Amino acid sequence: MKNLLLFLLLGSLYVVSAGDADFDGVDDINDKCPNTPFSDLSDSSGCTTTSLYTPTHYDIIMGYNYASSNPNTLEDTKTSSATLQADIYHGNFSGQIQSSYYKSTGSSYNAQGANDTQLSLYYSLKPLTSLTIQAGTGVILPTYETGYNNEATDYLGSLSMRYSATNNINLFGGYTHTMINDDNIPNLVDYQDTDAFYAGLGYASAKNGSLNVSYANTKSIYVGVENIETLSCGVMIPLDTHWFVLGDYRYGLSDSASDNEVALRLGYAF
Repeated sequence: MKNLLLFLLLGSLYVVSAGDADFDGVDDINDKCPNTPFSDLSDSSGCTTTSLYTPTHYDIIMGYNYASSNPNTLEDTKTSSATLQADIYHGNFSGQIQSSYYKSTGSSYNAQGANDTQLSLYYSLKPLTSLTIQAGTGVILPTYETGYNNEATDYLGSLSMRYSATNNINLFGGYTHTMINDDNIPNLVDYQDTDAFYAGLGYASAKNGSLNVSYANTKSIYVGVENIETLSCGVMIPLDTHWFVLGDYRYGLSDSASDNEVALRLGYAF
């Protein structure tokens, strides 16, 4: 035991006497890159050849949504929502949490409360320089109560792609399947799993932000209700290195969709 302690002590003294301050295996006197991070692999000169460090980024986005429906299609309703979203990015992985609080008024009712909360995890890969594919999975927690037996936890899976046609123009699209676990109410409402498709065209500029238009088609969770079709336009405007603004307008193409919906969100990235 004494010999082991002596060996460790002598080894420590050797490292100190050799003068390798950044522990890259190259003596300080011969180190051409004296501050190599501990997580990097270095060459015989002490300079980084491969970095093993993966940075982690976060953002938080707060916003306001407003949606209206025409009495010729659905009951005349006006719904406003305060939204909160938080994201984390680490290498090819990202995670997201979304929640909101709504207030809805109609000709025969008034309601307010928390919407469902969604937790998602994504993995991105680039099989081609110009192509990004992202797979995701998520869970929808029943924080929204309606009294129609739809307070079960739902699960979803998604697959999306983005193709950069030029430095500024990109094509995107995706598919999401949601497993609805709510119990049917006999003679009143029947629930079903949903499928959602979307596709669009985007323009992106490093300094001026981005603009996109897209079409979406989503199966309703209610059996017998036509698919929800919408046409959307969205913008992202960076204010500085941290703050950014998101704006969206969605127009309903089907009777089952809100006629008009607008959203304005403010985000901070760090």
